[in-house]
Amino acid sequence: MNKELKVIDFYCKKCKKSMKVSYMVTGNRNYLVLPRVMMKCHHCGRVMTLKNFKEGELLDRVEQDKYYI
Repeated sequence: MNKELKVIDFYCKKCKKSMKVSYMVTGNRNYLVLPRVMMKCHHCGRVMTLKNFKEGELLDRVEQDKYYI
């Protein structure tokens, strides 16, 4: 296992502002990411919920440790 911990920050894809939520990668691509957690953008007010979202899907779409949701 990699000793270096990777952290991915979530950003709003509508306004490109930080959601002030981070996720620490576990290395298990089948692990559910933040199940049943609602996140609200502090800037535009958009609300998102990650349902059945796996770590592999997150890692496939990450750009420079940023994930636009």
